[in-house]
Amino acid sequence: MAETIREDDLQQRLRAEDKSALEFVYKTYKSEFINYSRRFELKNDDALDVYQDAIIAMYQNFTMQQLELTSSSIKTYLFGIGKHKIYKLCKSKNKQIEIENNIEDFEDIELNDDSLNYYQKELSKLIANISDSCKELLRLYYYRNLTVQEIVEQTQYKDANTVKSHKSRCMKRIKSLVSTK
Repeated sequence: MAETIREDDLQQRLRAEDKSALEFVYKTYKSEFINYSRRFELKNDDALDVYQDAIIAMYQNFTMQQLELTSSSIKTYLFGIGKHKIYKLCKSKNKQIEIENNIEDFEDIELNDDSLNYYQKELSKLIANISDSCKELLRLYYYRNLTVQEIVEQTQYKDANTVKSHKSRCMKRIKSLVSTK
């Protein structure tokens, strides 16, 4: 297999369940991911387990959901999955980690509309009708899985109570839109 493969070709091959494409992704990013995981003070065995779990999750998303990445790379997507699995592992071991998350470091992942079910499409339409501040807050909380305190630290909110009340108002707005539909 050639050392470089076009991103869209690789995605297409992953969606087609091409095992050689999966092997290429696995070998290409393995050492870089292991090095990345060192900042979380993981043992090499744990880092390798997390990487393998992330590879499996990524592959399943491509094959089962026919994932199509339009605004990020396979590497970004894979490392995002791996990072969340590292957090989960550290949390399960009650290990406190201090990571500086900068909102600008994340890329939004756009899913192909064909991969969304009816309810997801309807929710997407409703979310388009709420304010930008609500969209951003809900994205940070539900999509990025940030805690209320992390949102306070990374945004202009005064304190955790402000975030909670704003989130509550945003959710009430969405619920009211659902009930009027």
